[in-house]
Formats: sequence, structure tokens, C-alpha cells
Amino acid sequence: MSPRAVSRALPATLLILATGTGAQAGPLSPVRAVQLFLASFQPPATEGSLLATARRERLDWTATQNLFHLQVTDESNHFLDWRGSQEDGGRVFTTLRAATYVQGKRALLVLNREWCRAGACQQRSTFGWTDGQVLRAVPEAEVIQLIRDADFLVGPPPACLRGVTLGVQYVPSRQGTSLTVLPVVPDAARRACESTGVHLTSALRALRLNWVAAAGKFRW
Repeated sequence: MSPRAVSRALPATLLILATGTGAQAGPLSPVRAVQLFLASFQPPATEGSLLATARRERLDWTATQNLFHLQVTDESNHFLDWRGSQEDGGRVFTTLRAATYVQGKRALLVLNREWCRAGACQQRSTFGWTDGQVLRAVPEAEVIQLIRDADFLVGPPPACLRGVTLGVQYVPSRQGTSLTVLPVVPDAARRACESTGVHLTSALRALRLNWVAAAGKFRW
């Protein structure tokens, strides 16, 4: 499988949900890892996520956090799920999911950011090792076991998916140390499937990989 690729209307209140008794953000916290990511993030011109907006407008970390009106931060499970919206040629909704997977004195950050406008969504996944002081980006292939398009198929591929290269979305899990891998169907193929009555939810399945700390990699 080949590699994948403002004026704001903010709510009046910021809702923060935290779990875990006495949980505090530590050096391997996903919050700290996302902060380190943002410090050197160079968003592509086509990216419309709130993190991209924050970086382009040179917002500080506190202002960046305030862009997300709903924040679920679970430090005990090294997980966060933040959501917010902005006006950028129409309402754009961003979902930011991140988790850190510990290996000794360092952890692997898995960060997925998804932004949607009028029901059309795009997403990007980032991987990086952190010790709480720096974040070093790593290629997907170094930390993810090889995944083939055929692994997502429930049965024989329908005609609308033959010869189609799927994208991938990596979604960190809140519980445990697994990673959900979702197939992303290109728009043209998705429309072709819809026009022929093919239900992609029946033709394709999500995969689940498990964190192997000793190897520093996700595997079946």
C-alpha cells in the first residue's frame, strides 16, 4: 500500500471533560505531545483543521486550546479527543484525536486530525517519538505493520473498488493500547459505489492493531 496522504465563531463556553482521579499532564502526556507537534507544524495550504488555523495565525498554546469547545482529556489512559468549529467559507468542524503509547522513558504520539465541511471530510495522521522535551516525526512504515488494501475487504472487491488505492485513517483508542485503522475511499470511487448500490460499510471493515512496546511498533 502506498503512503497516505479566518474569522471564527467560538462558543461562549469551553467544556472540558477530564477523567482519572488526580490525573496530571506529565512529560509523556498526549497534551504535551500535541503542544510539541504544534511548535514545528508546517500545515499544507490545503489543510483546513483548527491546528492549521492556529499555526497560520501564530496563536499561543492557550489560545489554540480555546479553539476546541469540547475537550475530552484522559491522562490516565494517555488519550485526548478535542472538537471545535470555525467559519472558513462555510462551517468547518475539526476533530483532534491523539494518544501516546509508552515505551520506557519515551512514547509514540499518534495524532489524527479530521476536518469536515458540508459532510465532506479530510484527515491526516502523524506519528512521532517524544520524551516530553522534543518530538521527532517518524514515517508511518517505521511504526505500523504493513497493511494492504485487501486487508480491508470483507469479501471479493466490488467492481467500483477494483484497481482503487485506499487511503487510511488511524484513530487512537481511549482504552488499552490499540489503534483502529479505517479505510478511506477516494471520492470518485465512493460516488461510483453509491451509484451502483454498493454499501461500503458492508464491503469494507475496520482493522485493529496492537501496540508492541518492545518493538516500538503496532502489529496484528
